[in-house]
Amino acid sequence: MINSTKIKLSPGFEKLPLKKLFVFSFFLSVITILLGLVAQIFLPPEIPLYYGLPQTSEQLAPTIFIILPSVLSIFITVINTIFSMKIHDNFLNKTLAFTSISVSILAMITTYKIIFLVGSI
Repeated sequence: MINSTKIKLSPGFEKLPLKKLFVFSFFLSVITILLGLVAQIFLPPEIPLYYGLPQTSEQLAPTIFIILPSVLSIFITVINTIFSMKIHDNFLNKTLAFTSISVSILAMITTYKIIFLVGSI
């Protein structure tokens, strides 16, 4: 018989409303990071990442920076999760959860668009 052990998390995380959204946001970002690492095979040495800068070589970044949007979305998700555990207002908790999932989806779209724009897939 297989003994299943449940991973114990912080009691604050167990009580967190919409914790599935925070977990989904985290895993979506991790999957996007893994895709970015695998896609480096098909990408040129530099990719256009900084679109806010003038149209020069300043927009270009090394290929490893393709994971930057997802790393930032993980950071935002972790910060929002910590805030949500400390704040007991239902509306703010929902706002933080939906902000985390929105940032993760936008980071995923950004990464996919860059890969399919400049990659040789």
